[in-house]
Amino acid sequence: MAQQFKKVLCLVLVVFMLVGCTPTSTSNPGPTEPALTDMELLEQRLAQYAQLGTSPDDNYRVWYEILLYSFCDSDGDGIGDFQGAISKLDYLQGLGINGIWLMPIHPSDTHHKYNVNDYYDIDPTYGTMADFEQFISECDKRGIKVIIDLVVNHSGSQNPWFLQACEYVRSLKAYEEPDPAECKYVEYYNFSREYKSGYRAVPGAKNFYYECQFSDTMPDLNWGCQAMREELREVMEFWLNKGVAGFRVDAAKEFYTGSILKNAEVLNWLQTTATSIKEDAYMVAEAWDGSELTIAEYYESDMVSIFNYPYGNHSGKLTKTVNARGNAAMITKWATWLENCHKRYAEVNPDYIDAPFLSNHDVGRIYDFVNGDILRVKMASAMNLFMSGSAFIYYGEEIGMPGIDARTTERDDESQRAPMYWYEKRNNGTTTPPQGCILPESYPFGSVEEQMDDASSVYNYYRELIAIRQAMPVISHGYITAETALNVGCVSAMRKTWNDQECIILLNIDPNEDGTKVDLSAYADWNMVATLSANGEPVVLDGTTLNMPAYGIAILVPNN
Repeated sequence: MAQQFKKVLCLVLVVFMLVGCTPTSTSNPGPTEPALTDMELLEQRLAQYAQLGTSPDDNYRVWYEILLYSFCDSDGDGIGDFQGAISKLDYLQGLGINGIWLMPIHPSDTHHKYNVNDYYDIDPTYGTMADFEQFISECDKRGIKVIIDLVVNHSGSQNPWFLQACEYVRSLKAYEEPDPAECKYVEYYNFSREYKSGYRAVPGAKNFYYECQFSDTMPDLNWGCQAMREELREVMEFWLNKGVAGFRVDAAKEFYTGSILKNAEVLNWLQTTATSIKEDAYMVAEAWDGSELTIAEYYESDMVSIFNYPYGNHSGKLTKTVNARGNAAMITKWATWLENCHKRYAEVNPDYIDAPFLSNHDVGRIYDFVNGDILRVKMASAMNLFMSGSAFIYYGEEIGMPGIDARTTERDDESQRAPMYWYEKRNNGTTTPPQGCILPESYPFGSVEEQMDDASSVYNYYRELIAIRQAMPVISHGYITAETALNVGCVSAMRKTWNDQECIILLNIDPNEDGTKVDLSAYADWNMVATLSANGEPVVLDGTTLNMPAYGIAILVPNN
């Protein structure tokens, strides 16, 4: 491992020498070489990084969340599908993605498909099982793992399990109680003779109610039922045998609403069940809570990953930090916050893998969280991808797609799941918006097509971010400690260590155009191996002085 990292260091230094060197004058100069364009310089850097990084053999990946409905339409019906997604796999590979999270793909009567009507099939609007198998095969060829949504807090109201259970309770007389021996599915759900909060009346039944905390089309499953658990084990085994790498567990806080202890037991069961079927199955749970203490309690379940809501979303620490607008007292805490957060999680689950994210299908998009400021969009993406763990990207974030601002607008699921903006002229695979979706008035940063050839675009910034992350495993795997000696102005610095590797990441989270100077005289045995700049101004090491422009980033590694 040490030898491999030295090779990484040497090659990255070559990148800097190639990009940064200027020709010296001679007494008899030859023909002048044409200057490289910004895109050529970018591709040169990316090519060098590509020589360093290989697809990891673990779950520390860059995962890309896809709602098939809104991603890419292959047959002109306005709905995205597996063949459309297959046609974009080269795009995702070029971006650097090596993991895909598919939002629910099962038969359902909604666009989002979180009310599952058949856990063993593919929604026909998305294609066939053969299309799914082809998708998995094509992902495998590109070194991309796939996880799918596991929606097991509730099923759909048209699921045969629920339909049979309702038919059975309608047949009962007023004095009769449900008997699982007569209908096993009646125990899969939470039925009651008495009305309770979060319950609805069973249509056509006298004095029977069922729990449905989210919607009457989403009846809650009964996790106290062993037969239901065995059924779900078969569901998990079915899809793991189809080639998925694991699952994203939906609504983990609601298995037993209000009981962390019982919810953690379910998560533990899901984790151990998945790994008993596939040893390296990757599991990531949604426990939507802004408290690190609460997330730590859920990590006691031994679930591999839990989305880091205290940092993601419009109210998370990442967004608050990038929006601090020169508040050094707050910004310099960023690395310390991360250090304390990871200590807290590791104390209860030493094998955890953090799951940072900026946004997802429920919370809006980073564009809206930073008021459309492209520099802060870029800086936020760097902060997310340079956190340790498995980084998650919501489709369209790599081009800075605008959405609905969750801070000022009531939750609007449809508008948060708008069509992927592939082309300025909405054709060639662009999907039809879900009913009720309000499209942005404009897309200030442009479409994928427009951004691909612009070296300063959000898209190409993402490409370089991911390339650096993949080339240096210490970034994703590393244990974080704050390097407070390098906190100058609005620079927040962190050290990462993993096995025998180390790096220091300096983030200048500051809009000040004058930039910030950092004294590196105490770090003479460290080399600067990568830089990024949101505004195009270079990060320059002048002797022992590091000149960092607004929203500039520098990465150092030890010279040994």
